[in-house]
Amino acid sequence: MKIEKGTFLEKKEVSVTGRIYNIRDQSAKLKFFDVHEDGEKVQIFATANDYKGDFDFLKTTLRRGDIVGIKGYAGRTKTGELSIKPTQIEPLSYCLHQLPKGETNLNKDTRYRQRYLDLIMNNNVMKIFQTRNKVIDHVRQYLRNLDFIEVETPMMNMIPGGATARPFETYHNELEMKLYMRIAPELYLKTLIVGGMNRVFEIGKQFRNEGIDTTHNPEFTTCEFYWAYADYNDLMEVTEDMLSKMCHAIHGDTKIQYHPDGTDTEEGRANTIEIDFSKPFKRIPMMKGL
Repeated sequence: MKIEKGTFLEKKEVSVTGRIYNIRDQSAKLKFFDVHEDGEKVQIFATANDYKGDFDFLKTTLRRGDIVGIKGYAGRTKTGELSIKPTQIEPLSYCLHQLPKGETNLNKDTRYRQRYLDLIMNNNVMKIFQTRNKVIDHVRQYLRNLDFIEVETPMMNMIPGGATARPFETYHNELEMKLYMRIAPELYLKTLIVGGMNRVFEIGKQFRNEGIDTTHNPEFTTCEFYWAYADYNDLMEVTEDMLSKMCHAIHGDTKIQYHPDGTDTEEGRANTIEIDFSKPFKRIPMMKGL
C-alpha cells in the first residue's frame, strides 16, 4: 500500500514492539523515537494531541534501550519517513544500563563476551546467525537428497577417537570410569559403514581442550559424512557441487564479498575480498601443494 507524505491511516490501528535506539525532542508536545525490531527500523511520531495517555510519562521515563509496545496509526511524515503516530506506548522491559553510542564502539573482546550487546548494537550480526541456519539447512538437505542418513553418535567416548587433538576429560560416577568428550565422530560413523549403512552423516559438536582466540573455540560444530564405494574424486566433486549450490541458494550468486576483520563497516569494506564459489574449483596435487 502506498502512503503519501504527511498522511496517516487513522482508520486502521496497528501494534508493534521493539527496542528504542534513539530519542529526539522536537518540542514540549512533539517527540520522536527510533524503534528497531527484526533488523528493521520504524519512527514513532508522538504528539501530545493524539496521545491518549500521560504524555509527560514518555518524556520522563522512557530511555534508549527500553523495549516498548506501541499502538497507533501508520503513515509517513512530511519528509516521507515511515512512521507510527502512537495513541499508546507501553513499557515492556526497561534497559537498566546505558547503551554504547553508535554501532562500532564495541571491541572484539566485548562483542564475543557480551553477545547480547553485540546483537543489540549491530544489526548485521543477526544476519550472520540467519545465514548460519541457511548453511546448515542446505548441507542437511543436500546430503539427504543423495540418500545419506543423518545420525547422532555419542558425545562421551571411552577413547577420544579421530585425530590427535587433546580431549576434555570427564568422569562417569555410575560406571566408575573416565570418559572423554569427543574430538570427532569419526569412529562411530565408520562403525555404521561397517554395519551396512553405506551413506551416513552427522552435524554436531566437537570438543578440543586446546587454544582459544577469536577464530578458534574449544567447542565447535562440524559436518562429517562417509560414503562407501566412493573415492576422493567423488568426495571432491560432491563438496564442490554442494558449496557452489549453497552459495547460490543463499546469496543468489556464486560470488560473495568477504570482510576479513568480520565487520561490515566502511573500514571493513575497504579490505573486502571477493570469493568465487563457481565450479570448477582450482585443484592442487597434495604433495606439490605441501
